[in-house]
Amino acid sequence: MKTTVHRALAALFTTAALSGSGLAAQDVLLSEVRADVGGHWIELHNRSAAAVDLSTWSLHFASRTIGMPQNYWWAFPVGTTLASGAFLRVHWFEAAPANPAPGELFTGDTVWDFLFGLGGEPLRADRGALGLFRSQFDTMMNTASIVEDWVSWGDHGFPREYLAVANGRWTTGRHTPAIAVGTSLARNVATLGLGLPHDQQWFADSTPTPLAPNLSGADVTAYGQGCAPPGNHLLGVPVLRATSLPLIGNAQFAIALDNTTGIYGERVVVAWSAAAAPTGQPSLLPPTIGGCDEAIDTTQLVSMWLLPTQVLTTGMPLSLAGLPPAVAGIELHAQAVVFDLLPYAYPAYQGMSNALRIVLGE
Repeated sequence: MKTTVHRALAALFTTAALSGSGLAAQDVLLSEVRADVGGHWIELHNRSAAAVDLSTWSLHFASRTIGMPQNYWWAFPVGTTLASGAFLRVHWFEAAPANPAPGELFTGDTVWDFLFGLGGEPLRADRGALGLFRSQFDTMMNTASIVEDWVSWGDHGFPREYLAVANGRWTTGRHTPAIAVGTSLARNVATLGLGLPHDQQWFADSTPTPLAPNLSGADVTAYGQGCAPPGNHLLGVPVLRATSLPLIGNAQFAIALDNTTGIYGERVVVAWSAAAAPTGQPSLLPPTIGGCDEAIDTTQLVSMWLLPTQVLTTGMPLSLAGLPPAVAGIELHAQAVVFDLLPYAYPAYQGMSNALRIVLGE
């Protein structure tokens, strides 16, 4: 049964592979958003080493609802502090219960609960935008420097989005998909600093995790020894790596093979296995490979790809969007071999990469 799941997942990877500026450093992030019958809430996360006082900050929600103001601000109450590493959930356009739990705030649902007399409206799952502003003064709400964070979903070009773009907190002309029923829009903090457009730092989370990290169980570990035999025309020993974490719902997940030239008729074979190589496994490769042995278990192969190489780096997109939660925890191992298709090429094998252990997480 386990091998069957591996093969099904590898087949999905194969289909994805053969088909076709990052966020500046900041302390407090918009971490997760939900907008359905399961709740209308916004999660914040403080990833700094010190507590942050939010007493003078506000949340901004922009909508496209006809006949409504389409701009709303809610002020964090005096004394609101977010501890180092902590999470805070704001229930939007919802009256507070008699005894709110720690880490839970409620905006209220009357015009008096919001700033500037504009009132509010429920979060919309089809399209909307949220901003985290370091001010509660109306005279500052057109100032780019106060925009601490931003996310647009289902559409772009919302009011004050241009301020987030100007302050490096959003990418112009971009938005995430709409928020589907039963899911949340979750931030993958591991993508920060990778140079991705801001919308690609978010993914559809089929298992919302309020007041907790969005990542669970995902892991990528490199092991084994890559090599390139004498006479190769690669740019160096091939290096196999992942470009982000393998999270279910992460449409931007991919692996990449560095040091390929892409101009000598090279091809790369990526082999997927269910396990790492056992001790003493005999190599299937000829001696010209340079003495390296396969680090993956060649007796448990579940899929193999054949792809042309690209200049400098050969990218292989592996969208994890649409996978069911049941595949969480599945482990796959990958390794790549580059060879030359030109007649009389010597050595035919140009190089072999390290291996990757990839565990799917939520």
